[in-house]
Amino acid sequence: MQNDLIEARLRRDTTLSAFLDQARPRYEDTEPDVAPLRTALAADQDRNPARKRGVRGQLTALLQRLSRALTAHAKSTANPELAARVPRRLSDLSRLSETSFAEQARLLLDLGQPHAKDLARRHYTAAHHTQAESLLSDFQTQRTEGRLADTSGSTGREALERLIKANARLVADLEDYFALYKEDEPDLWNEFRAAAKVVHRGGGSGGEKL
Repeated sequence: MQNDLIEARLRRDTTLSAFLDQARPRYEDTEPDVAPLRTALAADQDRNPARKRGVRGQLTALLQRLSRALTAHAKSTANPELAARVPRRLSDLSRLSETSFAEQARLLLDLGQPHAKDLARRHYTAAHHTQAESLLSDFQTQRTEGRLADTSGSTGREALERLIKANARLVADLEDYFALYKEDEPDLWNEFRAAAKVVHRGGGSGGEKL
């Protein structure tokens, strides 16, 4: 990745992070969806070495939401088999190894899928599931990259490029949420688009997408 593109994307991430913080009162209805993405993007601006822990924490919260929804659904439908398969002590997730945590997350997410419509009425929506899948993928990617770094070494530039790619995924997810305002709040949508655009030195966007 060329140096000017790296710099342009880092500037974009900083600009977008500032916009998300400043505009929070204007997207209160989507705050539960945007908040984890905003937090992750802000952490990246600080070069937070604990980002993996942040992703795990966000995913744990969603798994707890899913567990509560599954438990309520199992009781409502008198389904003891489902109830028995729902973990009762998700607080124990914090004690699991990274491998065991990822496996437990996968099992729980798969368990919820056949009941998606019923879970949506119990405060675990399709948006929550999409976010959880994205966080699990991000967590697993970071685990893989960490192992590669441990065995083969990693330069600062490689780490920076990984960060940029991870942030690109965050921006794409944010775009999906802000697109909801396209017709009803066009000013908010356009301001988001402007903040999320990669602008090169001299003011040109270089035809880059978000």
